[in-house]
Amino acid sequence: MSTTAWIIVAVVIVLVIAVAAWAASRQRRRKQVEQAEELSHEAREHASGIPESQVRAKEAEAEAERARLEAERAQQRAQEAQVAATQQQAVHEDRLRTADQVDPRVDTSSEDYHPGASGDGDVDGTDRAPRS
Repeated sequence: MSTTAWIIVAVVIVLVIAVAAWAASRQRRRKQVEQAEELSHEAREHASGIPESQVRAKEAEAEAERARLEAERAQQRAQEAQVAATQQQAVHEDRLRTADQVDPRVDTSSEDYHPGASGDGDVDGTDRAPRS
């Protein structure tokens, strides 16, 4: 084979390699484009659910706020009821002290004095024994 033939063979081989590389590059690019389109399609499908998710999140947030406000109101009612009960207990003890001060059987100056611990039994619902 002559030098010219070798040159022609080398050029043909280089051309075949270049065409193969170009075809592989083109095929890779086509696959990348397909993958990008698929990912974009998936992203668009996913994005369609975002507003609905945002609405659900806002609704849940509003429900939580309503529950928080109701809990605050319930706490306020509980505190008011506790204050009323404490006041009723104080009024009750005040009445018992007044009764004990009038009762000659009760020594209100004693260290172990407790309101309502008179000798007539169940004056305050405790059924305490009389003190001497």
